[in-house]
Amino acid sequence: MFLTVLLMAACEPAVSPPLSPTAPGASPSSAAKPSAAEGLLVEIRAASHPTFDRLVLEFGGDKAPEVSYAFVDAVTEDPSDKPVPLQGKAFVQIVCQGAFLDTSAHETDPTKAQKYTGPKRITPGLRVLKEVAISGDFEAVLSFGVGLSHQSSVRVETLTSPARVVFDFSY
Repeated sequence: MFLTVLLMAACEPAVSPPLSPTAPGASPSSAAKPSAAEGLLVEIRAASHPTFDRLVLEFGGDKAPEVSYAFVDAVTEDPSDKPVPLQGKAFVQIVCQGAFLDTSAHETDPTKAQKYTGPKRITPGLRVLKEVAISGDFEAVLSFGVGLSHQSSVRVETLTSPARVVFDFSY
């Protein structure tokens, strides 16, 4: 299993450069980067593989949040229910329980708050995976909308150290 995870990680080129959450006032040249808080979104990345497209949601901490997903007719924002326009012909709503973009609401010391600083939307334009957008961040529930070229089979895996949720959308 460890070798499989290691090989999967090695075959996972990022569409966008790695992004790290930063604490307010932290210097990018600091010798030691603070580790991201458990549940804080760290990075969204996507890559193409021989038989599937992969979406990786990376979080702070060692344990990935609880995740569920469903194919939907349209993706809506949480909690407003406004439509989230996405490229594609099939749509998936992903919900991560215990995840967030900003630790301010959970932090007693505002100087220790961390925020996700990466893009809220990526458009990798892969064979199946067309677009991913953050569709909600409300009460420690982080939602994503995914636009696909067609409804495909989905394989979901959670990984630890670092915490990741991996979605494979087959061709």
